[in-house]
Amino acid sequence: MAIMITGGTGFLGSYLTRYLVREKGIAGKDLILFDRYPNRERIGELAGEVIMLTGDITEPSEIAAAMKTYNVDQVFHLAAILGDPAPTQVVSYMKVMCDGTLNVFEASRIFGVKRVVYASSVAVYGRASFRGKKTTDELDEDDPPAPGTFYGMCKLYSENLAALYSRRFGLETVGIRPTSVFGLGRGARGSYASGLLLPQEVHYMVLPELAALGQAVEMPPDDTESDWIYAADAADVWYRAMTTPNPSRRVYNMAAERRRMADVTDHLRKLLPEAQITISEKRAQTTPNMNCNNLKKDLGFQPRYTMESGMTDYLNMVRKAAGLPLVKG
Repeated sequence: MAIMITGGTGFLGSYLTRYLVREKGIAGKDLILFDRYPNRERIGELAGEVIMLTGDITEPSEIAAAMKTYNVDQVFHLAAILGDPAPTQVVSYMKVMCDGTLNVFEASRIFGVKRVVYASSVAVYGRASFRGKKTTDELDEDDPPAPGTFYGMCKLYSENLAALYSRRFGLETVGIRPTSVFGLGRGARGSYASGLLLPQEVHYMVLPELAALGQAVEMPPDDTESDWIYAADAADVWYRAMTTPNPSRRVYNMAAERRRMADVTDHLRKLLPEAQITISEKRAQTTPNMNCNNLKKDLGFQPRYTMESGMTDYLNMVRKAAGLPLVKG
């Protein structure tokens, strides 16, 4: 029996791969990393242990062949395109985000996969979900979704499709709605949360990495807040979602803590006293808190990293790869 991770060498997938092998003792030969563009550097020395397959989730036959060949019984579906498409790319974007997810669920049904854990997003809520709520209010999984982006709409489609496959075919599915996840390999594209805090092309979660490499950065305003989680903690959540028997919900919000951007900027300046950091004067929106009580209660999740310890670990990975001196947190 084997575990398949779509997007296995991507941002979330690479952290999950390291977690499964190093912390849970999963044998590399039982891990199938299914990726359109496998990135060996992302998983380092583990590249020689795991099985990396070049494959496209928009091609049903490729997913089916992988599941059949390796007798896959657990699937982490993390492959996605971050952010919204350009006007000329909507059709190809939808093919990956919607058809790709359908192909993963259908192959899982055909080959008797025990459970699919997939990445949804807090983008399913959308700005309309905040109406009538104060920034001190909370959004939980029972608040009605109202996506205002292609990305959020596609993630809501994934949730609805998963629910249908569970009801009709008995396929076990658990969806995770990440908030702002930071870590090595995040990627520079903007997203739902990034656009709320500081409208720009570079995701605000990547700014600390750029600062660690000596680039000048403009951080979001100090008084804005966001829900944060380090990618290493997110990997623990994926694992718990896969291994917890009979979870009471089909989808969970995922965050570790709520922090002000001032805290992030202050910690960056402590770690990188020579960094060129300025604060944006653009108006930004603080979103309501994401209530993650169900995640902690049902899956037993407790963060191992604070923003500070996670940021220190992340920046040292960046600096080590660049041959720069490590920082001390």
